[in-house]
Amino acid sequence: MIKRTLSTVVLWAIVIGTIVEFGATGGVVLLAVFSTLAQYEFNGLLEKCGLPPWKWATLALGEAMVLEAGLNLKCGIFLWPIGAIALTLGALACVQNPNAHNRLAGSVLSLAYVPGMLMFYALVVQKFGPTCEHGDGVGLAIWIIAVAKFTDVGGYLVGSLIGRHKLAPSISPGKTWEGVAGGLAFAMLVGMGILKFSPSWLPSLFSFKLALLLPLPIGVAAIISDLSESAFKRRAGVKDSGRRIPGIGGALDLADSLLLAGPVAYALFLIFIAFA
Repeated sequence: MIKRTLSTVVLWAIVIGTIVEFGATGGVVLLAVFSTLAQYEFNGLLEKCGLPPWKWATLALGEAMVLEAGLNLKCGIFLWPIGAIALTLGALACVQNPNAHNRLAGSVLSLAYVPGMLMFYALVVQKFGPTCEHGDGVGLAIWIIAVAKFTDVGGYLVGSLIGRHKLAPSISPGKTWEGVAGGLAFAMLVGMGILKFSPSWLPSLFSFKLALLLPLPIGVAAIISDLSESAFKRRAGVKDSGRRIPGIGGALDLADSLLLAGPVAYALFLIFIAFA
């Protein structure tokens, strides 16, 4: 628990320090590095599951996807044709090598599951930055991350104290329905707390009502995302995706609850702006 807490403090210090020093650009680059590390570990899980991706090609394309989404490098028009050509060639290779089917499936899953979902945090920075008083959208991305991670923290704390009814024992035996309730309560408190103390980092139309309600679907998405990563690890026969972060595991273990939370939050923000 001490190692996990210290790692959390250090990681948040790195994130905040990078953003303070380098702004939104630094935040997007940090996200791209984090995405690549998480994808590298996910590729290892896929390999253990019998779906070995084309490792370095997927890592390069995944890095480019996140950077393009956040920095608007004007190269996005080339990314998908390159990816489409690569996948088509991979499909053609399946004729001569039946095992290529597994590599093709693993490559698509590698791109979609990690950079394909983490890139939505970069899209939040690009899309919603102009709607924030602070002007760069980083605060909104951090708000999503905090809501998702405190869903995890709240679930762990409450589940450890009073958890009795198992949520998904075949996937993650430690998770309970009591932990789910506690995690969502923590998510709402954090969502409202950030708005109260840092309103200039969020959109001007971001009311306390939204800060109270939006953490519920985002928190549910975080829990489902966490379970999905646990399912991959169980299938691969490993406890943690890596050992880079003391008390937490690997980059993918850190990203677990963030993966689905980003796309869900992005969609909710689009709906909110459309009907505001």
